[in-house]
Amino acid sequence: MEPIIDLAPGAEENPLAAQFGGLIREHLARDARRASDFRALRGSVLVVAQDSGTSMTMRFDHGRLTIHDGAIGIPSVTFCGDEAALRRLPDIAFHRWVSLPKLGVLHRRQSGPLRELARLVASGELKIYGLIAHPRLILALLRVLSRHP
Repeated sequence: MEPIIDLAPGAEENPLAAQFGGLIREHLARDARRASDFRALRGSVLVVAQDSGTSMTMRFDHGRLTIHDGAIGIPSVTFCGDEAALRRLPDIAFHRWVSLPKLGVLHRRQSGPLRELARLVASGELKIYGLIAHPRLILALLRVLSRHP
């Protein structure tokens, strides 16, 4: 089944929604493993950029993604922070075989964005609501978004 990615009416004007939708579309086209992660996703993710006052909701349903402008329904997970921090989410690199973020000493260059993300979360600049309740959803979303092969 071919993945379906739709922008709901009004989401085309949201720059964050357009960027995330384009990234996901591009990554699914070039990597079959990401497509399987994408088909496993089910839930809604709210992304709120506090500094610019924009938000978007990504609703995943086993191979279909609809991106809405603003908050729609009750999200499973919420990412809340500055737009610059949210745009760094695709920079996290993952191991090829275990599908977890690279943390080790051998990958010091590539784990920088993960350390930066952890610093943002620890300082409160980026809040991830639902991290404890839905870790698999968050990891699968970050794998689909990741710029690294």
